[in-house]
Amino acid sequence: MRLTLDWNCVIEVEEDRPQAAYVRDLINCHRQGQFEVAFLAASASENSKSKRFPGSANLFKDRISALGWQDLPLVPMPGIFGLSYWDFCYNVGDSDRFEHDMDALWSAIAPKVPRKPSEHLPTGAVLTDDVIQSEPLSKWRNTWCDVISAYSHIHDRRDVFVTNNTRDFQKNSKMLSQLGLKHIYTPDETLAGLANFSGLNL
Repeated sequence: MRLTLDWNCVIEVEEDRPQAAYVRDLINCHRQGQFEVAFLAASASENSKSKRFPGSANLFKDRISALGWQDLPLVPMPGIFGLSYWDFCYNVGDSDRFEHDMDALWSAIAPKVPRKPSEHLPTGAVLTDDVIQSEPLSKWRNTWCDVISAYSHIHDRRDVFVTNNTRDFQKNSKMLSQLGLKHIYTPDETLAGLANFSGLNL
């Protein structure tokens, strides 16, 4: 069984939030060989505290290393100009299929957020790498990271998506299940339900 931890799980531990102990327990289980736990390459594109694009994959690597988790595997992501790091991604073969799948996931996760970044900018603004990585598009990037994380998990045929973002994922689980994101749990739910996962159609 393969578990995917989203970036919220990392923040839980960094800030010693209520779910932190459960995240650590999941990683300990990984190291004991009970199942695989991996991080998302898409997490390297999450906003920095300044609400800008991080600008370097090393920032992601440093935060993971600071927690002593650099040995955990990484779920690769599609390569997107201006939003992904080439060491962490792969080329999308069928771009039309990719856009179709991203549209469907976006509609399930954030139906009220316009899909195109240009719709979040003043009329006539040119969408460059600098603009797409800027603070004004930070909320759009938050949604994009959620969607690309879901896509990466599904594309890699992983089993359980672990997140504390209940608003965007668990509350939309029925629709997301139809799109391939079948098992979505918080860290504590994942740990508590591991004994029952063997009976699931994973």
